[in-house]
Amino acid sequence: MSTAEEAAGGCVRLAGAQDSPWGQPVYWASSDDPSYQVTVGKDDPPPELQDLRIPDGALAADNNDASMSLFDVDRGYVVALTDAEFDADSRTWRASGATVTYLDSNGLDVRTGQSTDERNRGSHRGNNAAVMMARFDEVSAGRIEHVLKVASGPDPSSRAVFPMVGSDGDSSDPAAPPQGLRFRIKPSVDLESLGLPPQALVIARALQEYGFYIGDSGGVTALKLEDTRIQGRGELWDLPADALCELPLSPRYWDVLPEGY
Repeated sequence: MSTAEEAAGGCVRLAGAQDSPWGQPVYWASSDDPSYQVTVGKDDPPPELQDLRIPDGALAADNNDASMSLFDVDRGYVVALTDAEFDADSRTWRASGATVTYLDSNGLDVRTGQSTDERNRGSHRGNNAAVMMARFDEVSAGRIEHVLKVASGPDPSSRAVFPMVGSDGDSSDPAAPPQGLRFRIKPSVDLESLGLPPQALVIARALQEYGFYIGDSGGVTALKLEDTRIQGRGELWDLPADALCELPLSPRYWDVLPEGY
């Protein structure tokens, strides 16, 4: 991940920074929002999609993934949608993939055999919509209290390890990391000494305490930021895409945890 041709500097970049469209929109549904029967092009989609509350004006990311995260705290779950699209004429939503994770569970997909809620299921190979991005409200509060998902720029392995239950990677190279592999910034690294922008420092502290896991493949190794622009709130992030590149992916700064951690 630091030396492959696609390593792009060998660090974790921030997708969605500096007008990049690769952030993740996040929406919060309530009883005031309309409900939709979301059509998903997968067999046996989660039953919550039969009556999913989505705020008016919600938009998916303006990129090839067209992804979004929907929190419904009253109903107790978060939903990830891929290729999400709203048809204004018929007032219907459709998507190519969806995953539901219950907020009071341990966040694991039921297929891991270790989930505390059998309703945690969907098509994102074990990913959880709550950890697919760094949320702006968490960073503004000064603390992210969970692991984060990162996409690997070098093509990850076709195999997966816990907590993932599948991989969209194609590599058979034994050096390619499997999806699910977990990294953390070494506890010995003095983050305050690196001169990181304030928002990046909050993210780095989470990566030191909780780490990241490889949950996707991408053009570069990247962690998504919440897309506040597409939500209509304007650009609320004040940091460059390379804000974490003071922490290159090397043994000086990072631990790679044993597979299956």
